Amino acid sequence: LPAPFPARPLRGGEAANREWERSLMVGSNPEISDERSSLPSPGVNDPNLDDWDMFDESTEKFLLSTDDDALTLRDLLGFLDEVKVPNSLRKRTKAWGKRLQAERKKMAKNFNTAQERLKEIRNGLRRRGTEVTRKLEEHSTRTARRIITGDSNKRVRDYVKEPPVVRMIDCLSFTLGVLLLVSAEFMTLRFPHLFWIFYVVTAWAMIITRCILWWGGIFKYFLFDFCYFVNAVSSLVVLFFPNNTMLNQICFVWANGPVVLAMVTWRNSLVFHSLEKVTSLYIHAAPPLLTLCIRWYSKGTSPMCEGDEGACSLGFWNWWFMSFSGYLLWQVLQLVLTEVLGRKEIEQKGLQTSCRWISTHPRMPVHFLSLNLARSIGIMGKDEQYDHKTWKTKIIFVIFQAGYTFFTMLPCKILFESFWAHLVYLFVLYVYCVWNGARYYIHIFAERYTLQFIAKDDNIKVVEPPPAVIPNSDSTCKGT
Repeated sequence: LPAPFPARPLRGGEAANREWERSLMVGSNPEISDERSSLPSPGVNDPNLDDWDMFDESTEKFLLSTDDDALTLRDLLGFLDEVKVPNSLRKRTKAWGKRLQAERKKMAKNFNTAQERLKEIRNGLRRRGTEVTRKLEEHSTRTARRIITGDSNKRVRDYVKEPPVVRMIDCLSFTLGVLLLVSAEFMTLRFPHLFWIFYVVTAWAMIITRCILWWGGIFKYFLFDFCYFVNAVSSLVVLFFPNNTMLNQICFVWANGPVVLAMVTWRNSLVFHSLEKVTSLYIHAAPPLLTLCIRWYSKGTSPMCEGDEGACSLGFWNWWFMSFSGYLLWQVLQLVLTEVLGRKEIEQKGLQTSCRWISTHPRMPVHFLSLNLARSIGIMGKDEQYDHKTWKTKIIFVIFQAGYTFFTMLPCKILFESFWAHLVYLFVLYVYCVWNGARYYIHIFAERYTLQFIAKDDNIKVVEPPPAVIPNSDSTCKGT
């Protein structure tokens, strides 16, 4: 009886497997044990393998795998040689290979077609989503208009300009303005250590209201002026860094320097019935009042002081270097916003910026002061005027504003170290705003408020007061 087939080795790798396969071919007869090794290697030169090319590249790669359990090409050809496989089977195998290759190409083509179809479906859904969003926005706008104005085709901006609505808004603004003044006075005198809470709530209520009213108009980029930047930083400091001495001192310099003196530069006025004027005044007047309460009415040591309250002082580093560096940072960000990111929108829609507004209003103090200074040092010609489209005008305003900021920081050290100096300083500036409001009511409001509701008639001529009497009606903090 022939010897039993040996068991397949579990170890030894490829060499052991080849030895085991050879033993299966030749059995246990020692005379033919080396017969297998003497056989010619199958290949393209083997006359019995005239159909060698039936194996495609992928089949050869599989058969030539280095895995220990994989069947090698040499083993398969040797097996075919032993069993005398006819050429007809070889040709049929070749045909199967070609058919398999064709099916692969067909599957790849179908897969690409499915991908393109999915892409078309995705784009269609995106277009439909955009259209649905547009329709929803249009529907919500028309619904809001119908609720507010009673007519879905009438814009809210046009509705608030109608005489009855104007009167109602002015009455409401007057009431809120008086309540705001009384509330601020109460918090300052009764709870000065909690005034920061009142400031954050009221200041941001006004800023958000102004953003809603201005964002879609021509004054959109005024919302990035320095006064709004100072209010934002002051709010962040009192909310998240209340004990940071350096940040508190920087906010003190900003608030009591360029921001509060902007009330004089832009002639802010306390006009209770005008939401614009009250908002502009509060944005300039509230930060210095906040620093007054924090500096002089904090429980215990003021967060603006390092160490003992008696040795509290404003050092050169925070007073000049850090404060002015922070201002320069804002200036760079504003230039990037208005001259790079938003330049195309500003030119196409005719939006206003601080530089454009000042350069086109010769009656403003900032305009003629900077123009006269530029002419006196030879930067501008004797009869040359500002042109907001040129970089020359923009650079002049940037330098003039930087000089204004630098010099308005001068009194801050005295104000920081003297309570009475600080108190009298703010008192004088607040009285100045009240005086401007009184002049507005007496000289302008009595006639202008009545004439704005009279029907337009060619025979009626509205006589404006002389320029010297009119305080600046602009309610923004441009240039501060």
